[in-house]
Amino acid sequence: MAETLPALSEGEKQCLRLVSQGFNSKEIARQLHVSEHTVDQRVRTSLRKFGVPSRKEAARLFVSIEQPQPQTGTYQPLIHQSQRLASDASPASSIAQPDRPDEQTERKGFLRRILAFGPPLGGSINELSIDGRILAMIRAAVLTGVGVVTLLLLIAGAFKALA
Repeated sequence: MAETLPALSEGEKQCLRLVSQGFNSKEIARQLHVSEHTVDQRVRTSLRKFGVPSRKEAARLFVSIEQPQPQTGTYQPLIHQSQRLASDASPASSIAQPDRPDEQTERKGFLRRILAFGPPLGGSINELSIDGRILAMIRAAVLTGVGVVTLLLLIAGAFKALA
């Protein structure tokens, strides 16, 4: 492990500090008042600079390098210090954000979004990804088209019945 800190921008440092505290990209974006895409870009750049594969590992390295090392003899370190990052977060955890979801989970989520009836309801903030938004618009367009065709068939049937 390198003992020197790579040249990181202040934004990258802020993102890594929050990742080390267990926040996901959406929560970090809200705290820093930037877009989720900006957070992901900063984290990806940090990964390249540190040469590590995961955001958690980059955050651990950053925090361990950033924290000043205590001078020997100044004080006795605590015997037990809580770990700031979970080493193995479960996928069901609300703060777990895998760097690359496995293919099977991704496929199931994709099928659920396609087969969902109608657009998502509720909430003042759109929490859908770009592909989720596109699928919601396609579903809304298809449902609207089916409704219009059904209405036209009913009207045509009513005119035939009256004639």
